[in-house]
Amino acid sequence: MTGSGIQGLQNHMCYEWIDRLLNMTKAIRSRDFTLYLGSGHTGNDMLIPMELADVDKIKHVFGTVGFAGRVYYQAVDYFIRLKVEPFQAVLNTWMRGAKARVDSRDIPFTEIITWCQETSDNRIRNTLAEEARSICALLIPFNYASWRALLNTLEHDLGYPEYMSFCEKKRGISLAESCSQAQDFLDQTRDTYIHLVEPWLKKVTGMSLKHASRFDAIYLLGLRYLDHLFPQSITMEKIAGFFRKWGIDLTDKSALHIHSKGIPGCQSYCIPVDIPGEIHIITGPLKGWLDMESLFHELGHALSFTYTDPALSPEEKDFFQSWSLSEAFAFLFQRMCMSREFLCKALGLSYVNAQTVARAHALKWLTLTRRYATKLVIEVENFRLGRLRRGQPFYSELMRRESGFYYDPETYLFDLMPDFYSLDYFHGFMGSACLSEYLTEVAGAEWMLNPETGNILRYWWQNGNRVDLASFINETLDSFLESSSFIKVNQYDLRS
Repeated sequence: MTGSGIQGLQNHMCYEWIDRLLNMTKAIRSRDFTLYLGSGHTGNDMLIPMELADVDKIKHVFGTVGFAGRVYYQAVDYFIRLKVEPFQAVLNTWMRGAKARVDSRDIPFTEIITWCQETSDNRIRNTLAEEARSICALLIPFNYASWRALLNTLEHDLGYPEYMSFCEKKRGISLAESCSQAQDFLDQTRDTYIHLVEPWLKKVTGMSLKHASRFDAIYLLGLRYLDHLFPQSITMEKIAGFFRKWGIDLTDKSALHIHSKGIPGCQSYCIPVDIPGEIHIITGPLKGWLDMESLFHELGHALSFTYTDPALSPEEKDFFQSWSLSEAFAFLFQRMCMSREFLCKALGLSYVNAQTVARAHALKWLTLTRRYATKLVIEVENFRLGRLRRGQPFYSELMRRESGFYYDPETYLFDLMPDFYSLDYFHGFMGSACLSEYLTEVAGAEWMLNPETGNILRYWWQNGNRVDLASFINETLDSFLESSSFIKVNQYDLRS
């Protein structure tokens, strides 16, 4: 066979693998969508099989770096999921059956956070914390088994004995540098945070910080105690009207589908089944601030996918190993909808009420960003030292030190996300501030009311996931992914 013939055969093989992986990716996202929507499908019998030999072939053909490397890591992620899902299914079954007993009421374990957000009674939240601790202690072996399945697959099947090293290669980052950035952020904001969170908690709950747990923090951050200021006139149609001013039609069902189901405060999702042609949002009804936040967060994800250039290759739009860029757009929208400018001008709140809500949200924003910075520091340190199950004391100690709230050691594994997703959240918060600062410079302090903002966002979104967040900030905004923008924007929100 001639050289050109061999090259043609290799190109054909590449296209075949990419097409197959794209179909697998769409299938698994479609399956996730039906599961989250509650169709009742379970198990991994719906997934297209992939053998280790397939992963090895893809590695040989595509390598492990650059855009071609994204194909390999997409295959790796799919293979790992096939291996881990049976263990995760056992854990999910136990979690669905577990219930916390609180004052003669049974609270499903999977609904504890939502229930806690609604519960203003300090004593009841304390009882819930004790129940949750006992349930987590019971379920730890099943959670640990799922993590062991992941780590064993990486080491024995794929040849990656070090989880951190694998994640760094897949993401093309240094976790040590990211951890250092997170620690610097914690150091820079610690005094401001402690100064603000203590009186905030006292005002809302009457509690002192030294007696408060993470469940009190969940109630505090849920903002349900401010829902009496939430305008009952807010509907999906009113929100759609706001986006029309940007030239964005949320009611066009050709690509974006919004499903409202469940109860207020339930977990919301964005599932990009087929980018940009089929994007789903699953969210609860609009009854309060938390519900609006969740909707706008998922819209930030969804619209960035919907306006992706369909001509981009799967490696540029479908196969991405970091969600930090998408999270930056999601957090941009989430902060925007709770800003004083948006609350006054778009929703019609009085200045006083808008100020009350916006400042509470700015405190929440700082608290959440510090939470994920702390989690990143904990996870990097625990995995560096090989402390998966034995990392509980360090988790409890550092979360208490940095947040002020007590975290039960037993909850550690249930607060641990694969692939260091805490980094995506932390960088997402940082990146959203960079985006907001840029929009303020080019479209004004009330950029969300400027029709030109829609053009800017669509220009950004068309590039899909061609680059990661840090490169996007550098190439598009001529800036850097640093904490200074977040601190500046957050201080403005707190002072306004």
